[in-house]
Amino acid sequence: MLAAGKGLEHFGRAEALVGIAGNGGFGHAGNNDGAGVRMVSGDVLAAVEIECLDGIDGSTSRLRLSKPVIHLGRGPGNDVSVRDPRVSAIHGRIVMDAGRIWYHDLGSTNGSALLRQGKRTAVPPGEKGVELQQGDTILLGDAEHPTSLTIAAIVKEQREQDNGQTMVATRALGAASRLPDRETLGKLLQLLAAVRLDTDTMELARRTLSFLVEVFPRTSRAELFLKDSTGGYGPVLAMEQGKESAVAGRVSKTLCGAIERDKRALLVHDVEDRPCSESLQAMPYRSIIIAPLVVEGSVAGAIQMLSEKGQVFQEPDLDLMTVVAAQLSVVLEGARLVERLRQAESRLRGERDYLKRVVSDKPAIEQIVGDSAAMSDLRRNIAVVAPKDTTVLIQGETGVGKELVARAIHERSGRADNAFVALNCAALPPALLESELFGHEKGAFTGADSRRQGLMRVADGGTLFLDEIGELPLDLQPKLLRCLEHGSITPLGSTKPVPVDLRLVCATNRNLEAEVEAGRFRKDLFYRINTFTIDIPPLRNRPEDILPLAMHFLEISSRSLGRQTPVLGRDAAAMLQAYSWPGNVRELRNEMERACILAEGAPEIRSEHLSNRLTGQRNGLELTGSLKQVMERLEAMVVREALRRHGGNRTKCAQELGISRQALIAKIAKLGIEEG
Repeated sequence: MLAAGKGLEHFGRAEALVGIAGNGGFGHAGNNDGAGVRMVSGDVLAAVEIECLDGIDGSTSRLRLSKPVIHLGRGPGNDVSVRDPRVSAIHGRIVMDAGRIWYHDLGSTNGSALLRQGKRTAVPPGEKGVELQQGDTILLGDAEHPTSLTIAAIVKEQREQDNGQTMVATRALGAASRLPDRETLGKLLQLLAAVRLDTDTMELARRTLSFLVEVFPRTSRAELFLKDSTGGYGPVLAMEQGKESAVAGRVSKTLCGAIERDKRALLVHDVEDRPCSESLQAMPYRSIIIAPLVVEGSVAGAIQMLSEKGQVFQEPDLDLMTVVAAQLSVVLEGARLVERLRQAESRLRGERDYLKRVVSDKPAIEQIVGDSAAMSDLRRNIAVVAPKDTTVLIQGETGVGKELVARAIHERSGRADNAFVALNCAALPPALLESELFGHEKGAFTGADSRRQGLMRVADGGTLFLDEIGELPLDLQPKLLRCLEHGSITPLGSTKPVPVDLRLVCATNRNLEAEVEAGRFRKDLFYRINTFTIDIPPLRNRPEDILPLAMHFLEISSRSLGRQTPVLGRDAAAMLQAYSWPGNVRELRNEMERACILAEGAPEIRSEHLSNRLTGQRNGLELTGSLKQVMERLEAMVVREALRRHGGNRTKCAQELGISRQALIAKIAKLGIEEG
C-alpha cells in the first residue's frame, strides 16, 4: 500500500484547466466557454483556535486545529478529548467547510448548548447544527458546570484561487441524469455487491479502480486518494491498463478545493481550438473526472480518472462516476463505522479486564475466605453446580456474601466469558422493575422516549443474578417463569417475543416456603428456581472464619490506600471474635476498612481503632444472643480492659477485679483472651 501523505501542490499544469465561475461556484452540467484561467490571491479558512475549560477540575488549555472535521468527546480517539464524565464518548464535531464553521451535536446524552453574547441556546442533535462565530462558546455536558470550548480565533491564510472559466461539468453524487447500458449496469451491480461488506481499504480501491478501467475505455489511468491526518490527499492506489501502477498518483489542489467546497463530481477537459488547451496538449492527459468520497458529511477522499490525448470523457461517463463515488462513499462510511465498533469493542474489553483487576485481582472463589466446615461445604457445592446450567437459589442473611457466591458460580461456568448481570429486586419500585428486567419499546408508557434493552437481554449468553428474589412483585413472577420455561421475553409495549439464553441465579434472605404459604410468592416459580439450593451460614455461626476474613479485608483496604498491611493486635482480634456480627461479612469488611484508615499506616490494628459497638464504649456492648453469651462478652471486655490498663500485669489486674490471680488466669483461658 502506498504511504499517505500531503496533497501535492500541482498536477502538472492542470490547475490552468479548472475554471471557477465569478459567483464562486461551478457552472451547470454542460460546456462553459472560457479563455484560460487567471490566478488571484484570497483569504481561505485555515484553522481554528479553541480555548477549553474542563467542567470538572477547571483546568484550561488552548488548541489550534486545522482538520476539516474535529471530533469532540470523552473517548480517547477524539481530536479534542475531555475527562468530564458527563460528556459523551463521541459528543459532537466542529466542521470547517466552504469558509464557514459549524458545530453538530452527535446525539449526546446530556446535550450541547451555544453561548453567544451572553445568550444560551440549546443545540439540537443531528446534521443541522449551528454556525459558529469567533467568540462563541460550545457548552458540553452538565448544565450548571459544563465543559466549555470557546472559538478564540478563526485563522485565515492567503492562498491562490482560480478566477476564470474553462469547460466544466458537475454532478451531485448519485445524481446521474441517465442510466448506463445494460452490460455496464450489470458490471456496476456486481461491483456494488462485492464491495458493500468489504472493510479492507486496499481491496475496495482495487475492485473500484479495476471496474473503472474496464468500463471506461477512454481511461488511461485511475486513482484513489484518501485524506490523511493533515488534511492532504494521500494516494492509496493507481491503476493503468488494468494493472496496479507503481507510480504514485497526483491530484490537483484546485480540483480538491472545488470538490471539498461543493461535494460534487467534476468533468474537466480541453478543447483544441481554445488557447487554454495548450496546457493539456503538452501533457499526456487531456481529460479529468474527479469525484469526492463523502463520509459523514465531509469529504474523506477522491476518485480520479485521466484520459490521454485523443480521448475525452463525456457527461455519461461523469454520470456513472457519480454513482460509483456515491456507493463507495456509503461503503467507506460503513467500513469506518465497523472500525469504530471494533475499536469500541476492544476498548470495552480492555476496560472490563481493567475493572476486573481493580475490583479484585482474584477470582470470586478465592475471595470466599474461611476454613470452617461450612465454608468447605460451600466451595464444594459451587464446584459441583457451576459447570451445569441449573438454576441456583442462594439463601442466607443480609451481608453473608450471596452475590460473591453467584459470581463464583458464573466464573466457573461455561458462560464465564459473557456478562454477569446483577439486580437487587428490592432496590427498584415495582413500576420500574419490569422495564429494567424485560426492556420496553419507544412509547410503551409515559416517559418512554426511546427503546430500552432490558437486563435479561444484556445477560443473554451469560448469567442473570436476581438478589432478594422474594421482593419480586407477584404480577412479574409469571413473566419470569415464562422466560425460564420458554427461553424468551416480551418487552413492554411489544407483542413479539425475543429469545434469550441465560442462566438464572437467585438469592434471598427470606424463607420462601413461608412466603409461598402466605401467598406472597408463586409456588410454581419457587419450584422452578429451587432446583439447587446453597445455604450460607451467618458469620456468628462460624467464628473460626472471623480472623481470616478480617486479615483478607485488611489486605484489600491497605492495597487501596497504598499502605503496608497491618497485623491484628491481640486485643483487637479478641474483640472481633467476641462480637456477634449481625451485619455478617459486609459489616466486618466495613469495620476493617474503617480500622485501616484510622490506623494511619501503623503496623498494628489495636482496640482503639475499632468502633464503639465492638469496644463496648458508650453503651456499645452487643446485647444479642442468650444471657450467658452476653455475660461472657461483658466479662471478657472487662478483663481485657483491666489487663490493658495494667500493661498485662496479672497480679494488679486481679487485685482491681477483686479475684485471685489463679481465678484471673482461669478466666483468661476460659474466655479465650490473648495477652500482648
